Amino acid sequence: HAAQPSLHFPGTAAAIRAAIRPHHGALAAELDADPHAPALTPEEAAEEEALIARIEAGEGTPEVFVRCFSDKGTGWMKTATITAGIRIDDYLFEAANPVHFGPVRCRPTEKPHQTIKRHIWRVNRSRSMLVVEPDVSVVWYDDPRP
Repeated sequence: HAAQPSLHFPGTAAAIRAAIRPHHGALAAELDADPHAPALTPEEAAEEEALIARIEAGEGTPEVFVRCFSDKGTGWMKTATITAGIRIDDYLFEAANPVHFGPVRCRPTEKPHQTIKRHIWRVNRSRSMLVVEPDVSVVWYDDPRP
């Protein structure tokens, strides 16, 4: 079998930690350039900076969060939003823009995460689209909203 194309996001604990500050710097620059976007208050900016410093110091748990959806009408189509980040204080601090996968067709009786997992994850890393190191936890979540 030929190797599957991988989903592009940081997949190691070190890469996720290293991507936090640049990603949030880019988000801040986008917000600053948008005259209609709400600005962070000084308190919010200080809180975000403190969280980033804690993450860079090694706090938090690297995680890939896979939020899976089923279409509202028939349930035949499943999609996913995949986010790499650091889970800290019960919040996933993003390290990159989310990656979207799908829609894929399946049996409507199947849970969304079962369909998505079958399409993107394999034990054999060369055949998997979702490639993460063992030191990064992967959380599969079925979102009840369409």
